[in-house]
Amino acid sequence: MSIDKLLRWASFCAGIITAIFAGYMFYKNDTAKGAACLAVCVGFLSFATRFQAVSIPSAGSSNDDSDLHALAVLVADLAAMSLQNIGRTVPPGTKEIADVEEKLNAFLDAMPMSAEEREEIAEKFESLKDRTRRNQGGRAIMRSSRL
Repeated sequence: MSIDKLLRWASFCAGIITAIFAGYMFYKNDTAKGAACLAVCVGFLSFATRFQAVSIPSAGSSNDDSDLHALAVLVADLAAMSLQNIGRTVPPGTKEIADVEEKLNAFLDAMPMSAEEREEIAEKFESLKDRTRRNQGGRAIMRSSRL
């Protein structure tokens, strides 16, 4: 066990003990001492759980590309789902869909994605645009029939 791990464990144990003591002080209505113990507890636990430096792998690794690819697909799916009236009270307008699609395309240009995946994302946005046009057309017909 290295000295760093030993210090981390010691500070973690000290943080837990001071957290218990802070709870006891708050229970006894001694707010000032409880707050001081809680602040010390946060300091101990922050030191115990601090991040370690991670060695940076080579810049050309294929793992980075797969991570970026997964991120790009996730962002594209989230953008499409956010416009599909899931949990929305007002359906998206054509301008809103175009703005999101423009921003997403700018993001996807920098990501490693194949042409088939880009076409699939474009098809999702086209189906959203078609549905929005149909909904707006139906609302226009309903409005004109009331007049």
